[in-house]
Amino acid sequence: MGNSIATLSLQAKPIASGNTKLVLAGDSRTVWLVALGLMVAQFLPQLLLWDEAYIRIHDTLEGIDYQNLFAAGKTFDYSAGAKIEQVMNGLPRAAVKTGWSFIALWHWLFGLYWGYVFNYMLVHLAAFSGMYFLLRKTVLPDPKHTWLALGVALCYGWLPVFTMLGMSVAGLPWVVWAFLKLQSNISQKLPAWLVLLLFPFYSDLVWAGVPTLAFGGLFWLRNALKNKQLSLHLLSAIGLMALLYMGVNWQLFQLTFWPGDFISHRAEYDYFYNKALNPWHSLKESGLVLLLCHHHVGVFVSVPILLAVGVVGRRFGLNRTASAISSLLLVFSLFYGFYNFVVWMGEGHFELLKSYKFERAIILLPILWLLLFATVLKPLAAWNKRLAMAFLAAQFAICIFAQDEFTQNLRQLAGHPRKPNFQAFFDERLFAEIDHHIGLPKESYRVVSLGMHPSSAQYNGFYTLDRHASLYDLRYKHQFREIMADELAKSTIVQKEFDQFGNRCYLYSAELGKDFDAFLCGKQLQRSVCHLALNAEALCGMGSCFLFSAVEVKNAEEIGLRLDGVFEGRFWRVHLYKVEGGLVAQNHFL
Repeated sequence: MGNSIATLSLQAKPIASGNTKLVLAGDSRTVWLVALGLMVAQFLPQLLLWDEAYIRIHDTLEGIDYQNLFAAGKTFDYSAGAKIEQVMNGLPRAAVKTGWSFIALWHWLFGLYWGYVFNYMLVHLAAFSGMYFLLRKTVLPDPKHTWLALGVALCYGWLPVFTMLGMSVAGLPWVVWAFLKLQSNISQKLPAWLVLLLFPFYSDLVWAGVPTLAFGGLFWLRNALKNKQLSLHLLSAIGLMALLYMGVNWQLFQLTFWPGDFISHRAEYDYFYNKALNPWHSLKESGLVLLLCHHHVGVFVSVPILLAVGVVGRRFGLNRTASAISSLLLVFSLFYGFYNFVVWMGEGHFELLKSYKFERAIILLPILWLLLFATVLKPLAAWNKRLAMAFLAAQFAICIFAQDEFTQNLRQLAGHPRKPNFQAFFDERLFAEIDHHIGLPKESYRVVSLGMHPSSAQYNGFYTLDRHASLYDLRYKHQFREIMADELAKSTIVQKEFDQFGNRCYLYSAELGKDFDAFLCGKQLQRSVCHLALNAEALCGMGSCFLFSAVEVKNAEEIGLRLDGVFEGRFWRVHLYKVEGGLVAQNHFL
């Protein structure tokens, strides 16, 4: 990426001049109003639906780390013995997300729903403004190209990023701008310093921190070798960013380098559990990530951009910037597809290759695609403005339809939802009714869930043995596995999912499977499990008294479960099973 950004910096005359103000003279007021209206439109369904809106469940509502931290009062407690008692019989606090985060602040100030919505709006607005600002300072500085810059920025602003990763993707244009600013010889560097020093507090270390620091280091090195400039401001900022990432994510470094007796469940993680060590498979993966990007980064179908590149390349030839960015896109995609061979060759010597997954550098793909798009649209618009507008409109339409939360909320507004909204997923009335029926202090027993995400119970204050966790103790995983060892033996697919991946420390059923729908068994599906193999004695040994099941367990009595009630909610129908002989007492794992 260094070559392409260096090329951009050569075009960045407004930066070189020291003028950092957006020049609006000559801009069309109508174009601006339309662009801002289209940008704000994606927020309207969430605001109109209030807390009845759909929020992404995968990797968002299925793991409510901040609520667990706030409830336990452990947000900034990094002491060796700190634990979150509500989950997994005392999950080490160090295994949960950092409290030094803007996302944590928004959730603390506004609660889970409005904290999420506020963060969602900030992230997308930062993506839009950052891309516009970067393009006007580099590729499209001429005021007559304002409409192009706004159109490309809209595509970036609508990118369906995982907003719980903060500015990891959305903030990259601002980071690139800051790098360009600090490597120059001009004054007024304070805004660039602020961008880079705040970024560690609003981005994910694993997904964004390492790629950003690596790119910044390479960019500095290239500038130093080619232009004979040390750029001490840029080097100092990169160093401070690294230190801040360490401080913000201290709990992760604590478990990585000073784990004590903690052994992560990732010690059993098999990188190849869902990958084939096959060159054709790797080529396929490379092609897919090139054309579609990745769901954690943001689904991004790049076909219109490829067509635009083809037209411009055939008609005018690609300039140096477009060629460099195209090469980087290809390199990153191939690296992602063939990274399994890198792990295979170096796994025995460098464990970090498997545990970190350096192929996450694909987080840079969306910004590269849209920088390439702006680069080729510029000559295309000069030749055929209508064709350039058509490509831009097609890419923007794809970004809209790829926005899962937006499209799902349109269905909510139309009265035809496919997935549960926020209120239906957590359903406080339903779980309050269950709590009243049980009639015991929640801390005196543990529950597990079947056919539903345990976060629904956690949100309502129940103490759960199961949890979606990216880090927890390997011994706990083995103990939890005893509950369903016979069930896992029925299905190789389900067994591999738990044994070789294991981030979902859930109660699995071979009949329900492992796919996302296996944990979203709404009452309208009328699903049931006929032959659940569950070890009630192991459940009792971990302190569990109750099973919250979204499906009827036909053989409940045979496996030591007694139906204690059925509770109807907006989305869930919870079958409450009491574990015969369950312990009504805390039974801590560690």
